[in-house]
Amino acid sequence: MKEEIETYVTQHKLYEEGFTEEFLDEALSKVQQRMFGDWPLFGAKEAYGDHDAKTTQYIFGQIFGRPGLDLKTRGLMVLSCLCILQREGVMRIWTNACLNLGWTEAQIKEMGMLLAHAGGFPTSRGAVVVFDDVFEQRRANPGAKWAGA
Repeated sequence: MKEEIETYVTQHKLYEEGFTEEFLDEALSKVQQRMFGDWPLFGAKEAYGDHDAKTTQYIFGQIFGRPGLDLKTRGLMVLSCLCILQREGVMRIWTNACLNLGWTEAQIKEMGMLLAHAGGFPTSRGAVVVFDDVFEQRRANPGAKWAGA
């Protein structure tokens, strides 16, 4: 029996329509806000003007809106890559995103432990320390979509 993966596939295509307000609204509501809540990725709303809108449409509309992988899996894949690259500041952001997408603390920590095989023990340990800090801050703030970032 073939398992169907719930994926979100954008209704808009950048290569056909270009950057539109409708595409931006879809990328924000269907992907970015689901992952990060109302937290503005680039600082205060409109802080970088057109750059924010185009980046959101491209990354969260076109790339994350592709078929083949569900959004939850994509989030964990990004987090695992950031951990290997030791990008601590962004790891915090994506740890929150993974929690928002439905990964449990235990599942995220398990991924962090697995990193030891690809990135070495110090990389794995550093990731788990970051995860624990985010988890602790989220527990202190029930209902928060992001903390410690």
